[in-house]
Amino acid sequence: MKRLRKSAIINGRSRIVVRATNWIGDSVMTMPAVQRLRELAPEAHIALVCPEKLHDLWRHNPFINEVITFDSPLSIRRLRQGKFDLAVIFPNSFRSAWESWCAWIPVRVGFAGHRRRYLLTDVVQTSLDEDPVDKKITVAEKTFTAKCFPAIRHQVHRYLDLIGHLGGNPDYVAPRIWIEPSSISPLAKFVQQGSRPYLGIHAGAEYGPAKRWLPERFAEVAGRISEELPSRWLIFGGPNDVEIADAVEKQMRKHFGDPNDVVNVAGKTTLSELCGLVKFCRLLLTNDTGPMHLAAALGTRLVAVFGSTSPELTGPLGGRCAVIHEPVECSPCFLRECPIDFRCMNRITVDRVVQAVLQQLGNT
Repeated sequence: MKRLRKSAIINGRSRIVVRATNWIGDSVMTMPAVQRLRELAPEAHIALVCPEKLHDLWRHNPFINEVITFDSPLSIRRLRQGKFDLAVIFPNSFRSAWESWCAWIPVRVGFAGHRRRYLLTDVVQTSLDEDPVDKKITVAEKTFTAKCFPAIRHQVHRYLDLIGHLGGNPDYVAPRIWIEPSSISPLAKFVQQGSRPYLGIHAGAEYGPAKRWLPERFAEVAGRISEELPSRWLIFGGPNDVEIADAVEKQMRKHFGDPNDVVNVAGKTTLSELCGLVKFCRLLLTNDTGPMHLAAALGTRLVAVFGSTSPELTGPLGGRCAVIHEPVECSPCFLRECPIDFRCMNRITVDRVVQAVLQQLGNT
């Protein structure tokens, strides 16, 4: 489909709704596109629709005028009441396109797939090389099916393609998250006490165990780092990461004499509090997770360990990021669980991660 002319629908009176993605990491990767949309339509009213759990991620973003949240299925009536002229639909799901179609929004821009092409007025084309295909792989005398991308381009550029289709600038700009200093929780104020820096660990990953480096190795890295640099540690995680975080905490306490040097906040923070704490940390050591993208967008130094996924596709963006990835023959496979011996993670040593963390901490 031809590129949509800006003058066709976008002017100072335009009302634009952006259907955001449903996950933290994906949302951060859409932020450059939202900024480019505002540059394209500086006088338009831009509303962003997202799940309630992501409200704090967007509420202070200067490029949008309002945030519309939902807990369960989005109310079509709320979208109709907005009388929007244009919907920019970031998710690939059928439902996200169906919502805008039911709300009678006249121009609906998004990617095809999931049998939703007829719900869109403008389908943004992608290269066939960027579409995943299933591929049979034989490793360690076992054959399994993995996802393969013939050509890998970072996901942030796919979202920017939607804005380019509208006539906007598709060039990359770094994601950024705005938080209010007054929103920092009493816990964050507590950890600011003392002179030793706080470092962070996030050992979980929602997608599955194939994205999780071993908890005992996270703990050993923390112990080794603290021998080189007197420091305290925050253990992060969502409600589903509590068990892993507790395991990391138990192992870490073997390396630390002072119980106050390890603070486990997994499952205890709001998203706003998580952002405040991550920003406060001097560095975050993490798997490929949503908080990894938060740290990059907040300007926190970062060391990210990748296993089954691809840093080129969804890696952290920014100059303060270091990625550790073992290029084994079956990685990236994009599987949730490893069908063989977890070699992509097992071969990443504590020494290698310690060196990366110290190098990041040494950078000015």
